[in-house]
Amino acid sequence: MNITSNASAKNAFASLFFILFLGMLTTYSQELIEGSIVDEGDIPVPGVNILIEGTDKGVVSDFDGKFSISASISDVLIISYLGYETQRILVGEQKIISIKLKSDSEVLDDVVVVGYGSARRKDLSGSFSTLKSESFENQPLSRPEEALQGRVSGVSIQKSSGIPGSQIKVRVRGVNSVTGNNAPLVVIDGVFGGNLQSINPADIASINVLKDASALAIYGSRGSNGVILVTTKKGKGKTKISLETFTTLSKVSRSIDRLNSEQFARFKNEQRALNGNDPIFTDAEVANFAANPIDYEDAILREAFGTNTQLSVSGGSDKFNYFLSGNYVDQDGVVITNDYERYSLRSNIKTNISDRVSLGVNLFGSRETDINNPNSFDRVTGSLLTRAITYDPTTPIFSGNDGINGGYNIESLNSFANNRPNPIAALNRSNREFISDRLNANIDFKYKISDHFTYNMVVGLATITNTLQSFIVDGDNSTTDAVGHTTVNFNNTRITNHQVSNILNYKNDFGNHAIDATAVYEFQGSRSESNSYSTVDVTIPGFFVGGDEGNPDDQRFSNGGGQTAIQSFLGRATYSYSDDLYLTASLRVDQSSRFLRDNRTGYFPSVSLAYGFNKLIEDSKFNNLKLRVSWGEVGSQFISPLANQAGVVNVFPAVTFDGVTAVIGNRFSRAANPNITWETTEQWNAGLDVGLSNRFSLSFDYFIKNTRDLLLVSQLPNSNINFSSNVGEVRNEGFDITLSGDIIARKDFIWNSSLALSHVENEVIALNDGQEQIVGNIQSIDGTTNPINVIREGLPLGQFYGFVFLGTWKSTDDIPTRPNGTPLFRPGDARYVLDENNRPVLQPLGSGIPKTTWGLNNTFTYKNWDVNVFIQGAHGFKVFNLVEGAINGQRGAFRDNLSFNALNAWTPDNETDIPRLGSNPLLNSSQFVEDGDYIRLSNLTIGYTIQDLFGVRTKFYVGGQNLAIITDYSGYDPEVTSRPGNPSSANTDVGSGINIGAIPTPRSYTLGVKFDF
Repeated sequence: MNITSNASAKNAFASLFFILFLGMLTTYSQELIEGSIVDEGDIPVPGVNILIEGTDKGVVSDFDGKFSISASISDVLIISYLGYETQRILVGEQKIISIKLKSDSEVLDDVVVVGYGSARRKDLSGSFSTLKSESFENQPLSRPEEALQGRVSGVSIQKSSGIPGSQIKVRVRGVNSVTGNNAPLVVIDGVFGGNLQSINPADIASINVLKDASALAIYGSRGSNGVILVTTKKGKGKTKISLETFTTLSKVSRSIDRLNSEQFARFKNEQRALNGNDPIFTDAEVANFAANPIDYEDAILREAFGTNTQLSVSGGSDKFNYFLSGNYVDQDGVVITNDYERYSLRSNIKTNISDRVSLGVNLFGSRETDINNPNSFDRVTGSLLTRAITYDPTTPIFSGNDGINGGYNIESLNSFANNRPNPIAALNRSNREFISDRLNANIDFKYKISDHFTYNMVVGLATITNTLQSFIVDGDNSTTDAVGHTTVNFNNTRITNHQVSNILNYKNDFGNHAIDATAVYEFQGSRSESNSYSTVDVTIPGFFVGGDEGNPDDQRFSNGGGQTAIQSFLGRATYSYSDDLYLTASLRVDQSSRFLRDNRTGYFPSVSLAYGFNKLIEDSKFNNLKLRVSWGEVGSQFISPLANQAGVVNVFPAVTFDGVTAVIGNRFSRAANPNITWETTEQWNAGLDVGLSNRFSLSFDYFIKNTRDLLLVSQLPNSNINFSSNVGEVRNEGFDITLSGDIIARKDFIWNSSLALSHVENEVIALNDGQEQIVGNIQSIDGTTNPINVIREGLPLGQFYGFVFLGTWKSTDDIPTRPNGTPLFRPGDARYVLDENNRPVLQPLGSGIPKTTWGLNNTFTYKNWDVNVFIQGAHGFKVFNLVEGAINGQRGAFRDNLSFNALNAWTPDNETDIPRLGSNPLLNSSQFVEDGDYIRLSNLTIGYTIQDLFGVRTKFYVGGQNLAIITDYSGYDPEVTSRPGNPSSANTDVGSGINIGAIPTPRSYTLGVKFDF
């Protein structure tokens, strides 16, 4: 079976791009056009953008407002400048063009997507954030989430792993739900349920984030966690072809401090000498370790290469426009044998059949292939990377005399340190392929009934097919005393979503009064089905070394499926008076199949009010001053479709008692709760928008968000039976700030800067009646189950739970005694806060969810040069670094390792001064809780554009991502902490910041070129 990438397909794909590139190297008859630009007072305006429509070819007016550009007679010039109307001018026979700008805030008149329609920015009364492609086009990106990070206030982005294609956690204004999913709703071109990971960032025209309840309530139950509206590009003007390709080189920039081979061997020898035993390693062996150290961390990590190539063709007229694109990503992971590949195609076509009827058809398809994702291997003792940095550094990877040939040493030769199998062998002998195929299609039909009424129907269909073929060899089944085993797993899952939205809109002006009303009827359904087979300890000749036939009791066949549906009605009306007063009200009614009939319907109202102080700011430097306030409610239905019904599971294996074998039976796993209903989030928002001198804009929002009737999964008293109920309350309170503008706008130099900052305080207000806390028992890195996190009234979610470490006991005088007078501990033992019975006390240790996130984006343009510098940070959170606990010599799998700190305390010249780790130090203690605050240089890219290279606009660029980080965290990366981004079931936000061996985000270097024909 061949589950590797098809090399010939890659070559054919690359050849196609090359042929298209050669075919487009043509020149056009152009002449030099000169012009001058003044404002309404006939004062020259520098820094005005002059762009040839349908291309990226453009110039900027100089200090005297003058410009020159090569253009043909059929070209149309787009003249744009912040604070003035955008103008379109046909070149024709003109050689000299004079342009007078007309005042009007381009930002305020900018049309933004608001859900089921669009509106001018100045008409908005809710809280929105807009990210246009211009904000991130100077940064080479493979995923849209990277564009959102630090650029949109109120949105936090957290990577779960540095593995390519891994999940990224997106949260809008904090986390609401305790056991539900806190991921925002993604709407792509009007269709629900999109996946940001699969989108090519080069296809995106804009991203709008709806944050307050007034903006969210139009999506009702779907918008409880925020809404991200993605609008993909559409064609316009003459045909434009764009080809871009960039190559990346990535590597892990940090190494974890620990004992090397020589230090570990010497320590073990001296440890045995203190106990009167002979040394394990000879002097020659120790010397060999010094000359040829064994480094499993270096062996499991590598320099990773990647390519990203994208081609797009777009254009159109008043009757017909199109946008076609293709994207190919091939990225090696920084962990050996891990590879990620993605193909995607997009087709956006729109035709105006008549003056009243238009039809748009959008198609998107992608295939993602993930090979040997290390996060999918055995996680009982952390990731394979954790196993590598805690493995016995005196055991060679291979069994040959030279240590680099022969078979693998599956286990430690001296039974030291990690008792799991050799992680390098596990990756090199395994083959796991996960393929995800996605096909989205939607039709957008619009009919202008009259001058005031418009009908719009959106029909969407999306299918996702996931296929897994997994053969993991982690150990050696040929010996009875070896640890680990061979696992085989085949899985197929298919998910189909469909949506029909009927939208009726009414717009009319009555003098100074204007009304915009929308009515919606919508239906969405989802169906899933899956089947799988798995077994362990099998033999496949020529592929695996295993047992004879495998254990039939370890063979599993399963299949399943389900379907859900939601029906919705929406009414929304916006009233404005004289461009000063704006009032919006909406009511959405949702009916969900996840609840029983009597509790199926949820009502979600909202209202918002805004006032623009236009008369107050007349004849001033302010071009915008608007105050906004809003209130609304949204709901959540994120529970299992069968949560209101009882569930049973099989009881196995069969039990033998007194010679009689009991039959396999069933037991209850879930109790029915017919009264379960909607989780509701109520939100207040107050905002202020300020525009200054047509160059700077400021937006400030303060919000309070209360989520009540939490959909909590709990256990019946004295049982292991779960049940779902509506109890508890969580509050998020904070503010968002967005500040942007041109700091410098001169003849040849422009400096544009934007700051996005968010602060959120999260608190659990209430849980079940009489219940103060819920303890989360997590299978931690040493293979044991420990209380690592807690949900407690008065504390934020994501709260760690453990023992408070106070150092070690120094003197026998300080050590508490037993009733018989003997000491409970010895000098050198780990010391913790004790209760009245001299037992360690479990206490909250801090939250893993950042309180403050921010990003500072700077773009500098000097003539043909452009530089993008993007810095982002997160503050006010902790990381439970269980990997450090593993390195520090914990129980079980890691009992023999020492940290670099212990090495610093060890003085080899004094052989009697050997530090003791203490008696069974506790893994879940504050000793391993660290500050996670960081500031990161996320992107630095330098580009140079040649406006006319053989008739083609060509841009060359070089840059780096994740170039530097300022943090006190001792691990690889404080942002990456192992927890999945958007799991299919229980919410993992309560376990944020727990690091059990995350693959770090690598440092990357990029070299690219872009051609615009």
